[in-house]
Amino acid sequence: MAETPRLNKVTKSGNEIMSRQTGECFAEVTFETQTGRYRCHWSQHRARKKSDGELQPPKHEIANADSGEILESKIRGVADRIELATGMDFDRFTRSMLLAQGGFAAFLQAAPDDRAPILEQITGTEIYSQISICVHERQREEREKLNLLQAETAGIVILEPEQEKEIEQALEVKQKEDTDIAAISADTGKAIAWLNTIDSLEKEIVNLADEASKLQLDMEDFKPNREKLSWALSAASLDGAYATLTATRKQQADDREALKAGENALPGLESSAKEQSESLKLAELQTNRVKDELKAAR
Repeated sequence: MAETPRLNKVTKSGNEIMSRQTGECFAEVTFETQTGRYRCHWSQHRARKKSDGELQPPKHEIANADSGEILESKIRGVADRIELATGMDFDRFTRSMLLAQGGFAAFLQAAPDDRAPILEQITGTEIYSQISICVHERQREEREKLNLLQAETAGIVILEPEQEKEIEQALEVKQKEDTDIAAISADTGKAIAWLNTIDSLEKEIVNLADEASKLQLDMEDFKPNREKLSWALSAASLDGAYATLTATRKQQADDREALKAGENALPGLESSAKEQSESLKLAELQTNRVKDELKAAR
């Protein structure tokens, strides 16, 4: 009840709904739509609920009539919630109620062309105009689509059965020719691949011949070194025997030197040995004499 058909909005500054010499007023309505049952409550009171008290801000809320759950308690939010539940704002609601109170029978009995003004009262002129504009735009779009389809189909010629048969026969001939051409193309592709393979092999043969010629030249250039290499390999195979022979010859040379040194020292050794033999005999004689003297002394 934040707004009425015959009064402005009820606010803190003015309320012509509240009975005079009273300190409070309220209104409550329960309604049902396809979305459910709702209870809408509106109230306002003066300070201390005295008749001379200052008006307080009104309270407005909408709740679920079955569960009692408060769905909205803000003034503007309640209006939006009611419009969402009923599909009508305040203006449409009052127009439909006024129609129901005095003009519903006339609406049913009126001719189709006479119902438009009555519908304008319920829905509002602006909505009716918008519907008309939308219908006009839709009609224009569909007409353009129709014209386009007609222009596209204008160039289509319906063939006679004989013409259709001739086209089918020609299509069969073309399909057979296409099959033959595809087979020829496949054979040609194989031949091209075979020729490409031959060309690659010929190029490879030429390359191999060039490499053989180059190798032959390299062999001719290496011929002097090859003989040296052969002698070196032969020498390498005799390297062990040569080392043994060299060691043996050195040992023989050392033995000859030792033998020569021995032969040179032999006369001196023989003289020394003779002197030592004579000294030994004298020592033996002296020893025997001492033994005889010892024996005699005993």
